[in-house]
Amino acid sequence: MTSARDEFEQWRQHKLAELARERDTLSARCQGLEARRPAPRSAGAVGEEIARDLKAFLQRHQCVEGTLEMVRRGAPRGPYYDEVLYARRADGRPDTFFNFLQEPFGSRAREFLEEQPGDCEFLARLDGATQHVEVTVVDGPALQHKRELKELEEALSRLDGELKRFRELALSTEPFGLELAWRVVRSLKKAGALHYSHRDYCGMGLFALEDGSFVYASVWDGHFFEQDVVRRFEEEERLARWLAQQSDASLSNYGDGGRPFLNQTLTRERLEAFAGS
Repeated sequence: MTSARDEFEQWRQHKLAELARERDTLSARCQGLEARRPAPRSAGAVGEEIARDLKAFLQRHQCVEGTLEMVRRGAPRGPYYDEVLYARRADGRPDTFFNFLQEPFGSRAREFLEEQPGDCEFLARLDGATQHVEVTVVDGPALQHKRELKELEEALSRLDGELKRFRELALSTEPFGLELAWRVVRSLKKAGALHYSHRDYCGMGLFALEDGSFVYASVWDGHFFEQDVVRRFEEEERLARWLAQQSDASLSNYGDGGRPFLNQTLTRERLEAFAGS
């Protein structure tokens, strides 16, 4: 006979394998897109002019390297600009500049962006130690490609986080027991409910109804609706016996595709806090 711990572990391993397959697929897509990444185009003479003025600005501020990022996006109410300059001082301290449009390099870079027909990203990198200068422009299909790659990389990062979470997951399968269950029932009859209350999804909760029955349900905006009821108990003894057999793992919604796993679920810690001594 499969124990509760074995059943949960089987589910966890299945979830890990599922996430690993999804990561492999996503990683392959990222690699394929990276291999087809279009080269950014040069900003030409304008870029050289901007780099020269930017170098002078960095030297005045005792910075040994800097990266200027300027982005122009189309918007319903007119173009949107995002502009920032990251730098590193000679002593190693990082610095960030935002108000630089009055500087020659800033005003010229903004003019350059305004001259472009669509969305555009302008990038200038200067390294005083190596004398490396890079000024590039990304727009058109290359910009769309960059956005798609960034979305895939962010999705891959989220998947890595999920994989780490499930590898380290260790939920207790120890039943809560009758003593705690009855304390929860008594407290529930006094308080009327055990759940979180805020906007949108609030996790799982227990409710004592006016007719003497109880429900275990998903909670939305601090309330439950009939379609959210998972279990209904006509008598307090039935609730106590059911709850006594549950554990952190069994109430985590594992294996239930309809409710979020381990999202504001009922745990021994929450039940103990609710029931008191």
